[in-house]
Amino acid sequence: MRRTKIYVNSTLALLVTLLTISSCKKENANDGPVAPEKPAAEQAVEDHLTITPERQKVIDFFNNNKNARGQATGAVAAATYRSFTINYAASVPNDIKTLVNGEIDQLYNTSITATTKSRMTGAPINVYSSPGSGDLFYVNGNVYIVNFNVYRQVHTGAGNVIFHELFHYLHDRWVSGGFNNSTIINYYRNIRTAGVYPAGSYVLSNQGEYFAVSAEANYCSTSRPPYNASTFSSSDPNLKSYLTTNF
Repeated sequence: MRRTKIYVNSTLALLVTLLTISSCKKENANDGPVAPEKPAAEQAVEDHLTITPERQKVIDFFNNNKNARGQATGAVAAATYRSFTINYAASVPNDIKTLVNGEIDQLYNTSITATTKSRMTGAPINVYSSPGSGDLFYVNGNVYIVNFNVYRQVHTGAGNVIFHELFHYLHDRWVSGGFNNSTIINYYRNIRTAGVYPAGSYVLSNQGEYFAVSAEANYCSTSRPPYNASTFSSSDPNLKSYLTTNF
């Protein structure tokens, strides 16, 4: 009887030990290498790829006003400025057209290469006033300037909306791997870990905004961190070198 009791106790102890080891292994597996950043399409912070219902209405409007060759027709008037295609919906105020042209002029005056400037012209710029919507965004090869009041407000300080959105386009269409390019993701993760920029800064939203805000600051200046080329160069020399080498 005594031996049986000892055997039962030993068996129970062994089972408890095995369960504990199994549990530890599961915890260790869960605490393994940090998973890669989610693709930009899964990010929700003013994401250039998230198609909200409001954005879809604007996208549909422009798509429905193109003919079989993709040219603007009907309620959309197509214009060309310095090799860029600009699709204006309905009546667009002259000051908005002036801002659009001015941002393109600034783009051409930056130090990005002639090749980069040429590639940028592949993205149509669609201008449409949507009251109540603050969207200035890029999606699927197109730049959208949607809310005129927000667009005007941006120009009370430093910043270039079109340049910023076109760097989303370059990131998407001309960088290997697109928004999931491992080099840019690694730079982004390192900057977040290093605490170089204040918590909550727009540049830290996701790898897409990190890339576009940094490029805007470097070549045009912006009203948010990293602000300008000097601050950017000292804060993020790795991405600075990447931009200089590739764009």
